[in-house]
Amino acid sequence: MDIMAELGKIEKPEASTFSAKRKLYVVPSLPFKELASQYDLDMAKVERFWGEVKEKINYFISTYGKISTLYIEGINDDEKEGQEYFEKLEKDNNYYNLLKSIVDSGAVIRGIEKSSQIETLKLLFDEYSKSLIPEIQEFHKGYYGKDIDFDGWREYLIKNIQEIQDEMGKSATRIIGELPADSSGVLIITDGRPIEFPEEIDIFQIRPPAFDEIERIIRNKMK
Repeated sequence: MDIMAELGKIEKPEASTFSAKRKLYVVPSLPFKELASQYDLDMAKVERFWGEVKEKINYFISTYGKISTLYIEGINDDEKEGQEYFEKLEKDNNYYNLLKSIVDSGAVIRGIEKSSQIETLKLLFDEYSKSLIPEIQEFHKGYYGKDIDFDGWREYLIKNIQEIQDEMGKSATRIIGELPADSSGVLIITDGRPIEFPEEIDIFQIRPPAFDEIERIIRNKMK
């Protein structure tokens, strides 16, 4: 999964054009904490990103009305959560403030995938990562024999990863398609994650300048 895939930049819409349809505001995200640790990323830039996202969403709320549903990765698709969700989050940051403001205005938090899929995908990624470690390879060779096919094993893992991701994408499309009539939703999703949006919903990509700046910093440090 390419976390650096480009999403289209937001265009200022005409209210008369979109007023009657359901709307979904899509916000790209990254594992910012992990990236900050790995690439010495300045968290002030992340704070600026979430602040800019909140400004964009507030503009849409003032133009089209309140948000009915807040879709978030990592929550089971049959769960609907409210204020209790915030007990799991760190306070005093712009990400928390964004989510809290949306829920305080009446939105319901909804998951977009099954917990079993998330756990299976994590196991597959972990196993793939371990297969690249020379010491792990030597342990496997010691037990299974020197002719063990690590390339074939990794291809098998990748095939299963892709199948799970496809299933998760279809599940997310179905759940987003259940957005109530004449309402708006917010989707916070990993940048580059493949998902097919329902055709009958207007999609607004919210990608403020701070996000592109963060991506450039990460790319440069990965070289």
